[in-house]
Amino acid sequence: MNKEEIINYFNLTKNQIESIEMFLSNIVEHNKHTNLIGRSTIKNLWNRHVLDCLQLSKYINSKKTKILDLGTGPGLPGVLLSIVGYKNILMIDSSRKKTEFVKLNINQLFLSAKIINKRIETVEAKNHDIIVSRALAPLNKLLTYALIHSNKKTTSLFLKGRSVSNELQIAKKNFFFDYEVFESISVGDGCILKIRNIKVKKNND
Repeated sequence: MNKEEIINYFNLTKNQIESIEMFLSNIVEHNKHTNLIGRSTIKNLWNRHVLDCLQLSKYINSKKTKILDLGTGPGLPGVLLSIVGYKNILMIDSSRKKTEFVKLNINQLFLSAKIINKRIETVEAKNHDIIVSRALAPLNKLLTYALIHSNKKTTSLFLKGRSVSNELQIAKKNFFFDYEVFESISVGDGCILKIRNIKVKKNND
């Protein structure tokens, strides 16, 4: 999809479009001295990043849903989800440079999202409705992180690439979980992995 198609697909308002453009402009500017995104993706920001992140909104029913973004990096997908109206977003990242960049955007764009500069496993465990993550870690590690912040009703939505089948096989050795795989609508061979009911396997399971 091109920019106009993405705008129509998500029915973005003028204010949302302007906020996204400012956010993308900030990413490009900061990327000159701080590695926020792959340089090869700068030519196609709307498809590679905006569409890729915002497609998660199709799986999150309420704008009041409590969302946790693990390893948000420059705020992908957390900042974009906040721009389109999700009210309760908490982002975590261990890189101070990246969390400072996210704070800058939260303040500039008057967003309700929050950001924590810590390692995921050291953040106080709280229950969230939805856990999201993009390009952070293999599934086995993501499930370890997600379990810390999950309850019985929590759904995890992970943006994954071509290695998803292999990652699922490895994760099944250590966890029980229900999952669905949805094809990504952005460029590439990615997918959205929807996961519920994560439980650690005991040695004799």
